[in-house]
Amino acid sequence: MASGWVLQEESIVCDECDWVNLVPPLLKGERLKCERCSHVLLSLHQHVNGRILGFSFSALLMLAISFVFPFLSFSSKGAQHTMDLFDTIRILLGQNYLLMGSLVCLILIVLPVLYLVSIFHLSWSLKWRRRVPYVQRYLARWFIVIEPWLMADVFLVGILVALVKMSSLADIELGLSFWAFCAYVVLMVKTVSLVDKRWYWLQVAGPAKRLPSIQAMPAQQQGLLGCHFCGATLLKDTTHCYRCRHTVHSRRPGSLKKTLSYLIAAIVMYIPANIFPIMETTFLGATESSTIMGGVLLLWSIGSYPVALIIFFASVVIPLAKILSLSWLTWQCYFPTERATMQKMKLYRLTELVGRWSMIDIFVVAILTSLVQLGNLISILPGPAAMSFASVVLLTMLAAMVFDPRLLWDKDKGSLGLQEKQR
Repeated sequence: MASGWVLQEESIVCDECDWVNLVPPLLKGERLKCERCSHVLLSLHQHVNGRILGFSFSALLMLAISFVFPFLSFSSKGAQHTMDLFDTIRILLGQNYLLMGSLVCLILIVLPVLYLVSIFHLSWSLKWRRRVPYVQRYLARWFIVIEPWLMADVFLVGILVALVKMSSLADIELGLSFWAFCAYVVLMVKTVSLVDKRWYWLQVAGPAKRLPSIQAMPAQQQGLLGCHFCGATLLKDTTHCYRCRHTVHSRRPGSLKKTLSYLIAAIVMYIPANIFPIMETTFLGATESSTIMGGVLLLWSIGSYPVALIIFFASVVIPLAKILSLSWLTWQCYFPTERATMQKMKLYRLTELVGRWSMIDIFVVAILTSLVQLGNLISILPGPAAMSFASVVLLTMLAAMVFDPRLLWDKDKGSLGLQEKQR
């Protein structure tokens, strides 16, 4: 084999369309896309271990600094309040908003720290060849589960929206921790972009076992299936992957029923989320409630048009669009139309991509609650719609996760050939 070439799997089954891709030798810096649906299957980055070690450690350091120094300062009519990042959680819990405080704590601290520590430890053990198979397998499975729930970038946008909302009412000063948090977000995003689950499993457990007579066609038609966690190609009657020990299925059991259940629950919660106030503001002893659309209209009235549009699309359009698109995709699995399957896949990918950005409004409320606490002069607290809206976001994210896009291809009568081949 020529110098610089990296030996990879013999084959990889696409998670999204079930196509068996025969894997050629790849150079570092290249990536492999599915021949059928163009889904990225494998990415090989230059000096990946060292870069992940550096970025993940730096991200942990910046996150720690974010909790040490003042984050934001708020002053109005001579009164001043300074908050640190931990106040975002502490004040919510102190005001008996236990569910919302726990949710913010989980998203802001617990999951990012677990992800970064897992990635750092795994990369460190691989770089220095410290073989602890059980621990490495556990960590490799753990970061895959956590990754969809990382929302540091969404939280940062929520902070910026909150600052725009308060700019007309008070003076806001950015603390050192705010800039450290901005650096943390950049480093976290870069770390996630370098992580490839199949590459990690190749390093942890080696290539999958070779199977005879593998062809470039749907795995189900060959009596094969692919492990969703590590990418190994397995025989169809396999129940647990021999490489990562995870339970495997040719199709996710009860995928459509679970998707519909989550969507129905999201629709039920969507109604109170938009009817009841999401935020309650007390100013000089008078309390005013604000719904999601009320906040959008307020931002529009003060001339913050870009921010108003961001909130409108993130909090109103996206949740409703996710519910409608996933409902339509589920319908297509039962009663397919002649529309090209690749168009349906693009809709599914877009739905999965934008879903977490609806959390912006929840983060805005959390930031304003911790920042604006000046007694009867001015204070902000979450409204009854806050947790209803958070439930809508989480339920639609879960609906997208349990939906099996391979079912769309099963209904595609003309999908035996390659579609939209792209490298």
